[in-house]
Amino acid sequence: MRNPPVVKISLIQLAAVLLAALALELTLGRVVALSALLGGALCVLPNLYFGLRAFELLSPGARKLRGARASQRTVASFYRAETGKFVMTLAGFAAVFAAVKPLNAAVLFVSYSLCVILQWILVARLHATRH
Repeated sequence: MRNPPVVKISLIQLAAVLLAALALELTLGRVVALSALLGGALCVLPNLYFGLRAFELLSPGARKLRGARASQRTVASFYRAETGKFVMTLAGFAAVFAAVKPLNAAVLFVSYSLCVILQWILVARLHATRH
């Protein structure tokens, strides 16, 4: 089984977020651009962590989780990855709201949401091209 393209998807998301933030910086100002950048980062970083952790690409014993006999360990790996992603997302939002002033919360949430939608689209396209 090939490794999932989690890094590729995250790099595409990150590039889109950076381009959007640059365009917003040039048109609507620094607060809007920073809010968009942070919203995108709050999506990309936990998702990258999830992908790497769920597929055990972060641990040296990654290849040990392959095969039918390792199904319980694989499921546990996904639960740990999802828990970590959830905690990272919550902590990230809390840190941004506590530390970043001024902040455009609407832009932050829109950017986060658009980044999630972009991930769905990228995963669907990659899945469609494999079948």
